[in-house]
Amino acid sequence: MQDVVLSCRQITKTYHDGAAQTQVLKGVDLDVYKGELLAIVGSSGSGKSTLLHILGTLDTPCSGDVLLGDEKLFVQDAARQAQVRNRELGFIYQFHHLLPEFSALENVAMPALIAGVRRKEALARALELLEQVGLGHRAKHAPSELSGGERQRVAIARALINQPKVVLADEPTGNLDAVSGEAVYQLIRELAGRLGIAFVVVTHDNQLASRMDRRVRMQDGHIVPQEVNA
Repeated sequence: MQDVVLSCRQITKTYHDGAAQTQVLKGVDLDVYKGELLAIVGSSGSGKSTLLHILGTLDTPCSGDVLLGDEKLFVQDAARQAQVRNRELGFIYQFHHLLPEFSALENVAMPALIAGVRRKEALARALELLEQVGLGHRAKHAPSELSGGERQRVAIARALINQPKVVLADEPTGNLDAVSGEAVYQLIRELAGRLGIAFVVVTHDNQLASRMDRRVRMQDGHIVPQEVNA
């Protein structure tokens, strides 16, 4: 039986704009298994990014809860949720969100420094990760000196610095050319297999989704039947 590392139960989310209400999520259940590559697909407005943000405690559901293992995250206080985001979860975005005033090495080390890791150890761990993503020779470069694909690989290394159980990725290849997107996909698959980290990827890229281990489709605030990729 596969180990469930992250799950949600009966998640609902409604946004209010004056008198208008938009129900985005309507009782969503989802399990994420150790080391799997899971794609969340669906049309714009289907709720997939909202679900990803709630899985990462970046947004709060109206009802339901998210569980990291057996721990219910939305009964915890803000400090504990922040600790989970820093130490147990990793985040990758379509736009890398690297800090322009810091080098690639310092960007990767930042979450470890925030977690209280000593600077020397954090930088050593960051350099090792940059080498694993093929960018050890670019460690001292600023983000502005890197290509789009290189910046995204730095962002992946940053997401892994605290050895998370799950990495949540929102359109990680959406801003890349085909060659860079393929390199990012290969890197994610290799890291999931070697490190046992689960990757949950929201994407409009059907080709990327078809190469993941499993797909779930969001439609009108619900998850429709799951598809296991061959």
